[in-house]
Amino acid sequence: MRELVALAKTGALAPGLERRWDILASTLQTLEQTETAQFFADCPDLLMPCVQRHYPLDGEQIHRHAERWDWKLLSASQALPWSDELIERFCARWDWGWLSRNPALPWSAALIERYASRWNWAWLGKNPGLPWGSALMQRYADRLDWAWLSWTRALPWSEELIAQQLDRWDWTGLSGNTGLPWSDALLDRHASRWSWAWLSENPALPWTAELIERHAQRWDWQRLSANAGLPWNLGLVERHAQRWDWQRLSANPRLPWSLGLIEAQAPRWDWDAFNANAGLPWSDALLERQGARWDWERLSENPGLHWSDALLARHAGRWDWERLSWNPGLPWSAELVSAHAARWDWSALSANQALPWSAALIDAHAEQWDWERLSTAPGLPWDTSLLAAHAQRWNWANLSGFAQLPWTKSLYRCFETHWFAGFVGAHQHFELPVLSPQQLDALLEKP
Repeated sequence: MRELVALAKTGALAPGLERRWDILASTLQTLEQTETAQFFADCPDLLMPCVQRHYPLDGEQIHRHAERWDWKLLSASQALPWSDELIERFCARWDWGWLSRNPALPWSAALIERYASRWNWAWLGKNPGLPWGSALMQRYADRLDWAWLSWTRALPWSEELIAQQLDRWDWTGLSGNTGLPWSDALLDRHASRWSWAWLSENPALPWTAELIERHAQRWDWQRLSANAGLPWNLGLVERHAQRWDWQRLSANPRLPWSLGLIEAQAPRWDWDAFNANAGLPWSDALLERQGARWDWERLSENPGLHWSDALLARHAGRWDWERLSWNPGLPWSAELVSAHAARWDWSALSANQALPWSAALIDAHAEQWDWERLSTAPGLPWDTSLLAAHAQRWNWANLSGFAQLPWTKSLYRCFETHWFAGFVGAHQHFELPVLSPQQLDALLEKP
């Protein structure tokens, strides 16, 4: 229905159909309202959790039922028609901590100033909804958490903003912040202020071979060796061979890995660090390399190996099967799960999203799964029949807080006695906002 309403609003319907469509749309809306009102009448425990989070209550509705609200939930709601007037009307009731975190308020310099003594400034300074800018930051410089601001990417970063607060920034935080407008000029302008250790691991810098060379004496080469943002190539590796931390370099998946590179620098590599590196050119030849001392526990959790049924079977006695159970890189199939059923860590397997989840796979190993973990597994083929088939096994508190279920009013009704209404209402509204204020009032006034 919503798609047709949108189509009608564009004027794409023939003129002669518009009147009939308006009548049909009105009828469908009335039916939806009636059905939704009945749903909440039948599920009264769900009403208040949903209303306080998802309904655009106006000032009069809030006033009429003032003693019933959880004012923390109302203060955190992004569904209310927030206005300066609404905030002022209930200023003595709001939870100002939650209000300070809420990005949906009509944030302005005037609003912030009006309630400067009420805000929780620790939370206000982290609110992405604020009209961040140099004027606001200058006005409340003594109240803001500059250490936190220095790390956040959400500010409208510019060279001018940085220059205006030179002595307030935490330059360690700025140095590690990937949101800054990084350039060679910015680096040079504040060369004495930066933490070059944190710059060395920041992937957002305008990395070039020339930049690395120009500041060779400043970099922390240990951190630089692990930085995935560098323009890695064979020449770069060889040019600074005496400076790299070869242990960290060995763990860096972004190098131009090849068997040739590995052999060329064989004495320098840390073969223990290789175990967890998913970027290596994994092959039988590399695994069988003479003199290589592989850590089979760490290899077992590496998703980058050339995994196959044959590889698993060839080294069955060497693998750490608990770590394998977590590994998303295996060639997962129902057959593979069954073939090694006695070896898997089933708790880990229950949380592995890479499995080929199906109702049949779940049924086949119903006695082995960790059902608490399974109850929040996003990859399952969630539907009414799956929930019903294992109703006594699910963790219903976990399911109630799991927004990825295919939530509908019908689904909720099917398992109404199992749900934790407060957990469900935290993320689902079940079309509650379609109700008119009068319909909602009627529901709220029921005993």
